[in-house]
Amino acid sequence: MHILVIGAGLSGLSCAKALTEAGHFVTVAEIRAEIGHPQVKPGWVTHGQSISTHADQIHLGSDGCRRPWLAKSMAQQLDVEILLRTRGEGLDGFDRVIDSRTYSETTWEGGVTLAGRQPPADITAHRGDGTVECWFQGTIPEVDGGWLERFTGRFDRADASVDASIARGRRLASEPKA
Repeated sequence: MHILVIGAGLSGLSCAKALTEAGHFVTVAEIRAEIGHPQVKPGWVTHGQSISTHADQIHLGSDGCRRPWLAKSMAQQLDVEILLRTRGEGLDGFDRVIDSRTYSETTWEGGVTLAGRQPPADITAHRGDGTVECWFQGTIPEVDGGWLERFTGRFDRADASVDASIARGRRLASEPKA
């Protein structure tokens, strides 16, 4: 079966992995020009899914990682066709189409700072490289030395973690074929 997965986030990539492991030919369509960029969800790890095979590439820490790097690492390990700068809607020739994108009205502001400089945050992810990723519902506060990187995303807290995204992709792959 030839399956189109729309979206190359962690959900789409884990969906594509599960489908190829089941023997399907998979094409992944991604609207952005680069997998993992810009970052729009936390690199927060709850340890519900195994990502240890990517640990060296993603600076896996006690409860965080570089989410964009995880997406890139996952994509490199897949034997799938990846179409960047491509909308999945309207593509023909597929036996099944799975839309892995999520939609939320909840806006979050995030930033990366050095460990020890992080303010209290709604979501905090400690990376293995000595940086901390902080996400806030509302205005992001200033930190000593400034933020190393800032980002904005729309997501629900229940779907925020790396683990939730990977589990969602696996669920999408196992749903009955329409």
